[in-house]
Amino acid sequence: MEGTYGVYFGNQLMGKVQVLRQGLYYRFICRCQLTGDVVCRLLVACGDKQESLGVVVPMDGGFGLDTLLPAKRLGQGKAEFLLLPKHDVPAGKFVPICPEEPFAYIERLKESFLVRKGQQVGIVLKE
Repeated sequence: MEGTYGVYFGNQLMGKVQVLRQGLYYRFICRCQLTGDVVCRLLVACGDKQESLGVVVPMDGGFGLDTLLPAKRLGQGKAEFLLLPKHDVPAGKFVPICPEEPFAYIERLKESFLVRKGQQVGIVLKE
């Protein structure tokens, strides 16, 4: 998992995250360019797990974050880093969207969030 990754707001590359292993923790050093109009939270998705790393704050002429997370809280596989508006942090049950299959939760779309987990797009149902 160690390395440098892109940080995305939707499909737009906004900056970079450097990931370092420090004992039982991963250290995340994020720097990105935002307008500052919206407070954003940095999320990491790895395997089937997604964790909030915190809110990016003004630093180094842009926005950033420097934090630690226990390594056991992340899944296996390639990591992806996403910026989401702070009020849009998804919580609930993830339901994948498959174009070839009927969607059973159409009546709950108004109270759901569209999210991406790895390569799978789906919604998160509020509980």
